[in-house]
Amino acid sequence: MKKKLIFISSYNYDSLLFDKFDLQNFIDSTKIDTELWKLDFKNNDIINKNNNVYYKSKLQESELKKEIKIIKNYIDLIKLIKTTNNNCFIFDFDFIMRNPFFSLITKLNGARLIFHGLAQFPIVEIKTGDLKNKLKSIKIKDLFYFFLKFLKFLYKKIVFYLFSVKLDIFFYNGIFEKKNSNKISKKSIGLFTRDYDRYLKENNNNSSRLVKEDYILFIDMGYPIPYDNYFSEEKPVTSAEEYNNAMLKLLNSVQKYFQKKIVVALHPRSNKTSFNNFESYKGQTDHLVKHSYFVVAHDSLSLQFVALWNKPCLLLYNNDMINRLTKKKEINWFIEKMNLQSLNIDKFDNDEIKSKIDFINMNLKKNYYEKFINEFIIDHHVKKQTTSNSMPELIIEEICKYQ
Repeated sequence: MKKKLIFISSYNYDSLLFDKFDLQNFIDSTKIDTELWKLDFKNNDIINKNNNVYYKSKLQESELKKEIKIIKNYIDLIKLIKTTNNNCFIFDFDFIMRNPFFSLITKLNGARLIFHGLAQFPIVEIKTGDLKNKLKSIKIKDLFYFFLKFLKFLYKKIVFYLFSVKLDIFFYNGIFEKKNSNKISKKSIGLFTRDYDRYLKENNNNSSRLVKEDYILFIDMGYPIPYDNYFSEEKPVTSAEEYNNAMLKLLNSVQKYFQKKIVVALHPRSNKTSFNNFESYKGQTDHLVKHSYFVVAHDSLSLQFVALWNKPCLLLYNNDMINRLTKKKEINWFIEKMNLQSLNIDKFDNDEIKSKIDFINMNLKKNYYEKFINEFIIDHHVKKQTTSNSMPELIIEEICKYQ
């Protein structure tokens, strides 16, 4: 009997989600059957963040004309799980199936749980000292809300630790995930991040450059509206005007220093067609990093391309970002792991920019990037085996032979 692969997502099955996980190649495969399950009842948080982005995404989902099983509530989800068997493999983007209650129902029906993350970093570790410092900075009126969030987080951690079942197959990216894979899965298989897959394809791309002359690339993360992270979960929150003014000042200073144009890689979910009238492109980040002279960026997952193409890079943040516990941890994680220089866009001068860029150009350490790639993107062992097949092909191959 042919194996079945079930994708579960609370996000719309739009062009971006299809592209991120290469879903079309799974659907087109003759070796397996593929189903798309949509948790429609979890969309409220997404809608509230940005209506325009959400509804555009929803429209794309309807235009794709794929057969999607819409799940309106948890009861419907349980009913669908009960239709599965041991020929079914569930790939859950939302970790719903890792919940002890749902994983138990899944296991009772014989279905297998698999997972492969786009990139499981930055690694944020909250320590006791961090919480003490955070408490000191919280206003009294916000303490109750903070404690509720903390208790909810603690409850989830304890319940998942005590009762969650292991994944049947975990596809890991790099040595860090490999070390932890036995704790969360019965079988672990080396793979690579989606951006590494893009890197391989772009390396074989012989088409002409989008931008002919040398340029400085800014990798946009869509701030101050967050799309990929919990930028707005913590206060203070930067206004669009404050952020854009600070970035415009910074980019103009960088442009003046280098005497080269600024090009922007827009965030894929951004509503913008350009960033502050600089030449901008969407969906071309890999290509733009490859041909860039220098990169300025926030703590984006696209920093993988910076490491893969060994590009000099300056990491940017502002006062509000660095005053958030989680965001500060993420920023510092990239600075440490990739040996990056950083700059606060809310308080800098041209001398500081010059000194940091001069330092980067004189001290670019390729070995830091190589270590980062090996630890978090693809380890040397997997690279030596094969990266000739696409990610869907490798996952499908493992599903087909799994007993």
